Amino acid sequence: MVNNNGAKAELYFKDIFPKCKDYYNSILHLGISKYIEDKVHKACNDFNSTFQPNHDVWYSFYQPCIKLGLYLHEVKNKNIYDRIPYCNFFIYELKREVKNKSPKIEKFDDVYEELLKLYNKDDVIIPNVCKEYVSLMNDPVYKIFKMFDELYGHFKDLNKEKYDKFSHVKLCAEKYQEFLEQDNKKYNNSFHEELDKFKEKFHKFLATEPKYKDNNELLNYFLMTPPKKEIKAETLLGDTKTTVKWTSTGVLFFAILIIIFILYNYSAYGSYLRLKKRKIKNLRNRKNKKHYELMNLFEGSQKNIIQNKHNILYNSVV
Repeated sequence: MVNNNGAKAELYFKDIFPKCKDYYNSILHLGISKYIEDKVHKACNDFNSTFQPNHDVWYSFYQPCIKLGLYLHEVKNKNIYDRIPYCNFFIYELKREVKNKSPKIEKFDDVYEELLKLYNKDDVIIPNVCKEYVSLMNDPVYKIFKMFDELYGHFKDLNKEKYDKFSHVKLCAEKYQEFLEQDNKKYNNSFHEELDKFKEKFHKFLATEPKYKDNNELLNYFLMTPPKKEIKAETLLGDTKTTVKWTSTGVLFFAILIIIFILYNYSAYGSYLRLKKRKIKNLRNRKNKKHYELMNLFEGSQKNIIQNKHNILYNSVV
């Protein structure tokens, strides 16, 4: 499925939590134009009336509606490929908020359409950049997103906790175990990549808290086993050209050696080289011989000089 900007809308689990969620939670503090904020506030006030009234603030859709509208307004500025995890989070968060309310709108697809209509009614340009992702967020997929949300929530609490870290370690391990019980073959590689990424982060934490590595109560959880250092497919593909280049260089080098060996031993050119080699060797031997003769002559002269000095000294004493 391709959206209006030419990018394929795809289900994507990687890099959503906590990055996109943190971005969403900070959306009210990004300094967005007050004109845009006021228009979104008005649209959300109108939209909130589509939900059954309830005295409990938890059921109000007003505040989530504002954050979702401003979030979508800002997502349009991102690269079409960088936008993929942000749109996946947007649809998840929209469905999460709607499921926690009492909507009069029965179909989730309709919620998105109604929101966009109200956002844009007063000339607020909220782009329809995440529309194609709505159909991807069925209930089984929503469940997986919610599990990732909870997993990273436990890990965030673990990093903030100063005293009772054990209970949070156990919560992370239990939640991770739930992923292994899912039929994960129907999801793309981003599902497994995100689990691997979390496991790596978790074990970096364990390196600072070694007491949990040997805890008998935790050892049965798969999350407690260290991540395997595997060579990923993209790494292998990325090195293919380099490997081919080095292989080609090696083959060429040995081919040149073989050609030189054949020419040297079985051709007239080899005979010429051997003749030259003998001449060079003979010339070198003659030079060495002259060198040794000169050295011997020098040593003999030195001995004669020393002997003469000795005789002169001896005769003068006598």
